[in-house]
Amino acid sequence: KTGDVAWNFTMKGVGSGRKRILSTPAVDEGRVYFGAYDGVVYALNKKDGRIVWTCEDADWVGSSPVISEPLGLVYIGLEFGLFGKKGGIVALDKKTGREVWKDTFKGLTHCTPAYSEKHNIVVIGSNCGTVRCFDAKNGKVLWSITVPAEVRGGITVDEKRGYALFGCYDSNLYILSLKNGETIHTYKCFFPIYSTPLVEGGRVVFASLDKIVYCLNLETLALEWKFETQGRIFASPILAEDKVMIGSNDGRLYELDPQTGNNTSIFQATERIVNKIAYNPKTKRFFVPTFANEIYALVKRETS
Repeated sequence: KTGDVAWNFTMKGVGSGRKRILSTPAVDEGRVYFGAYDGVVYALNKKDGRIVWTCEDADWVGSSPVISEPLGLVYIGLEFGLFGKKGGIVALDKKTGREVWKDTFKGLTHCTPAYSEKHNIVVIGSNCGTVRCFDAKNGKVLWSITVPAEVRGGITVDEKRGYALFGCYDSNLYILSLKNGETIHTYKCFFPIYSTPLVEGGRVVFASLDKIVYCLNLETLALEWKFETQGRIFASPILAEDKVMIGSNDGRLYELDPQTGNNTSIFQATERIVNKIAYNPKTKRFFVPTFANEIYALVKRETS
């Protein structure tokens, strides 16, 4: 409401180099969940920031948590400094932090997992190019595929069509079958993809380090439109007030028409916008973090 600090919390360890907290928190039932580069997954009390529980199984945690309400689990990627075991995924009891199941990868796992309640699965990728689908409850591997480069951004599930969608450092957007991991379609960009795709209204909107926002029709798999910014795009798109909102390294927050890609509004920040923004539909406020350690609270100006 005001931007005043309600509480703050400092992670227990020192982290890795300058990397401290890259994980985007998840808030659920009065708790804040996130990972940090001291190797700890934290659950804090939302009211005062006190530690509820910690899981200290990793060397670093850069992945962001995803929560299953029906199963009461928190899924998050892990990173290790071990030969042959550099990454993994763990499912934690969201109330206690107890490990329910886990799996490991040969590569670091920055990727944020995707959870589907409808299909009862969790999908995650890693820097070794392995993308794996698990039974969400017990961690059984349902399928595993390998792509030619790192999968660092998040994975998105298209519930209606049964697709898993993600960007890769080989510059391709991949669309896979949730059933067996079969490749349905790929789309080649000019540079690697870090951004997490947005699925909405029969389309997928995604961005690349080539500075371009793309939109594919998920029925025809044809490109519907693309929009070029003035900076590389690490941020992920969201849908707010029936518009696509995405930040760029040019310091601008863009509002795009999801059907045409037309730019309908711009906010210029002082620094790069590398993270997905947040939106509160009740207050109609947009929250925009920047690379200058700022958070903007914005309201859309009405125009005649």
